[in-house]
Amino acid sequence: MFEIDEHLMSQILAIGLIVLLIVVFFGYIITAIFSKIMFDILGVRPGLAFIPFYNTYRIYKEYKGRVWKRNWGVAYIITFALPMAVIGGLVFALINLPIITGDRFYEEFATTLILGFAVLIIGGIVISVFNFILLFITYLPIFDTKGRRIVLYIQAGLTILSLFSGFIFQGDLVLRNIFSVSQFIFSIVFMVVYFVAATDIRARVRSGKYVLQEKLDYNNLNSYEIDSILKTRDRKLVVPVMYNGMDNYPMGNYPYPVNNYPTNNNEEVNRIEYV
Repeated sequence: MFEIDEHLMSQILAIGLIVLLIVVFFGYIITAIFSKIMFDILGVRPGLAFIPFYNTYRIYKEYKGRVWKRNWGVAYIITFALPMAVIGGLVFALINLPIITGDRFYEEFATTLILGFAVLIIGGIVISVFNFILLFITYLPIFDTKGRRIVLYIQAGLTILSLFSGFIFQGDLVLRNIFSVSQFIFSIVFMVVYFVAATDIRARVRSGKYVLQEKLDYNNLNSYEIDSILKTRDRKLVVPVMYNGMDNYPMGNYPYPVNNYPTNNNEEVNRIEYV
């Protein structure tokens, strides 16, 4: 048995739980507001933006056939939502587990504690890796200017560096702190940029000068045609409205005539239904 201060441990756990709740709360608010803006663009009922996890999943689902070939919402649920739920349940279990009684730490619970930390580390790594991938999946479709995409690339670079910062800045605490502060400041800048981008695109669609990319009909297109069309769209969620007919719509050079591309007319494309 090991001697341990029960009061100190309780304080540490309480502080950690409070910090976690604050981070989760602000994360939820930011995600809900961003989802509300995106749902206005995508034609999804705004109230659904306030459902945790589903709001982000729905954005990825609406991206499918417009900018991405697959529904990345499934990957999001598997690699982010589920690990977060597991980690949250594990933390709750560890807090309520009778590891500490009086002023003693019982060694028989050491295995459970070690397993818990292992799950936290593995879950953190999985979330970090897919967080990098989902940066592009989420924001590239609305970052349709060179300046905004440069900001996205910088954020992605900082995300990669943060994963290896412990090795890169090993032994140099000053540089590591400078990097951490710089990354935090730029993350705020990035948040402002993607809110501005989403709001700007919503305003363009509402003005009638831009239209949401139409979803491809996977039943009438083969895999190669789907890849080709999405590539020529340059991963942009909205495009300018052309008033001289869809046949002259600048969608790129396809491996087949544009007139044979299965599209609807302008009236149908501009109509957004809430689903």
